[in-house]
Amino acid sequence: MRGPGVGPDADGGGACSEGGLSGDTKAVGESYDSGDGSGENGRVARGGGVGGGVAGIGVIQELYLGPDGLRGGGSREQGDEGSGRRHGPASLTKLLFAITILEGREAPLEPSIRWIWFFSDLDSFTTAQKLKMVKICCLGAGYVGGPTMAVIALKCPSVEVVVVDISVARIAAWNSDQLPIYEPGLDDVVKQCRGRNLFFSTEIEKHIGQADIVFVSVNTPTKTRGLGAGKAADLTYWESAARMIADVAKSDKIVVEKSTVPVKTAEAIEKILIHNSRGINFQILSNPEFLAEGTAIQDLFNPDRVLIGGRETPEGKKAVQVLKQVYANWVSEDRIITTNLWSAELSKLAANAFLAQRISSVNAISALCEATGADVAEVAYSVGKDTRIGPKFLSASVGFGGSCFQKDILSLVYICECNGLPEVASYWKDVIKVNDYQKSRFVNRVVSSMFNTVSEKKIAVLGFAFKKDTGDTRETPAIDVCKGLLGDKAKISIYDPQVSEEQIQRDLALKKFDWDHPVHLQPTSPTAVKQVTVTWDAYEATKGAHGVCILTEWDEFRKLDYVKIYENMQKPAFIFDGRNVIDPQKLREIGFIVFSIGKPLDPWLKDMPAVV
Repeated sequence: MRGPGVGPDADGGGACSEGGLSGDTKAVGESYDSGDGSGENGRVARGGGVGGGVAGIGVIQELYLGPDGLRGGGSREQGDEGSGRRHGPASLTKLLFAITILEGREAPLEPSIRWIWFFSDLDSFTTAQKLKMVKICCLGAGYVGGPTMAVIALKCPSVEVVVVDISVARIAAWNSDQLPIYEPGLDDVVKQCRGRNLFFSTEIEKHIGQADIVFVSVNTPTKTRGLGAGKAADLTYWESAARMIADVAKSDKIVVEKSTVPVKTAEAIEKILIHNSRGINFQILSNPEFLAEGTAIQDLFNPDRVLIGGRETPEGKKAVQVLKQVYANWVSEDRIITTNLWSAELSKLAANAFLAQRISSVNAISALCEATGADVAEVAYSVGKDTRIGPKFLSASVGFGGSCFQKDILSLVYICECNGLPEVASYWKDVIKVNDYQKSRFVNRVVSSMFNTVSEKKIAVLGFAFKKDTGDTRETPAIDVCKGLLGDKAKISIYDPQVSEEQIQRDLALKKFDWDHPVHLQPTSPTAVKQVTVTWDAYEATKGAHGVCILTEWDEFRKLDYVKIYENMQKPAFIFDGRNVIDPQKLREIGFIVFSIGKPLDPWLKDMPAVV
């Protein structure tokens, strides 16, 4: 099918001439000059124009066919519908022509758009560049890939997005009413898009082969053996993904790093793709995520920044612009940052290292506060009022967790060591050292407070996820705290509103770093820890307990009936607040002996052995 001829008519109105269009396909034009020049609609080869002018607008985002003919809607620069009249003398900065399959009903025609012509300015109005509609495939349906692709599908309704994963169970969950991850707002986004332009599939090779842009969001765990064990990122899954992309690709592709990876990973992936390309061109981009679990959807809707790194070549810059245009559907241009590949890769590691460092800093101060009688909340508030520092990430706690902070810092440490920077490596290693110290200090406080033993005592653990509003337990401080208490032969009863018993038992049975490998490569039946029970009620978990440890800051823990809890506990009754969610004084008035991170010590605790 030949494209429509394009050019200005005598009256200054934009027109689409007959251009060999056939069947029910029609070309749509719009006026671009000031005044009353009505845009002449393109004619069908059979004859018969579409009645009514198209709205004189900068960009038509939706087209409707109604009883009065064709009209535009959802424009950025609105004019009068049906007349082609524009307000003001300003020339258009972008014009859009779309060939659509017109249907005889009042409905958006956007799903029928097959090709789009963009004109950057009036000078290039007569030269159209045909762009194929983009199809995106994301390899990896986890905490990053699933939510990110769902939001892209929501914000870019004309883009087809397919999320693929090797796990049949995970894909089945994404296609069900019970999504595999908990994230506020995610259900609604998925329901709006799923089956329309968002799909979840296990047909990995098929969809990667068809995609124009391939996001790779696979596990990059810390190596457990071999060179760099305990520090270096294991890129086994990334390399496998790259080789598969090269094997199944039949057309040029943009491959996007979404997983957090060490600096220069793109270079290694690029070599694999090039040496297996069979004449196909690949462009590698780094587009790290900056999501916080629990607020991921809002972070995606309104990001602080979107970072895109690419090669500083003409082809690399074009690839960056393609991905930039995807995000530009809802993110303002000033928040889309473009850099070279290495800066983008390092920026992600550096950002997580800085955030973790702030948490370790305030946690180090919390230990000093307990020793001196200062209140860490008051200290943090005072420090945070300094505009050079700010208040975020200054809440003392039992320690940081999640899939990124420790893993990324360890990767940063290894990179520094490999580049001959031992002092820099040591600095970042101490961030993790303080975090480990905070968790062990908390366990020691529990044991020392309860007559220096918790053997055969029931300890209730409220919260197992690494933070509120998520079911993610990766590197949660609760794992180390529970293992520490189990090492002293405690009996533990755990309640978390979003974490299953199976997940808790698996986490307590797995070796360190095993959690970050795909589920099908983890031990299939980890031995359940007999001293651990999991309940679905906070009151049941605390019934008959000697002590309560609050390890996740779920809002519901602030509202519990602590009088009821106290009455059903062994006496003396202890509460160890690892998230500072309760009012220590109010609980002391009930009768509890209370320990809160970084707060002045309870008189009872001052007489107990020192905690180191």
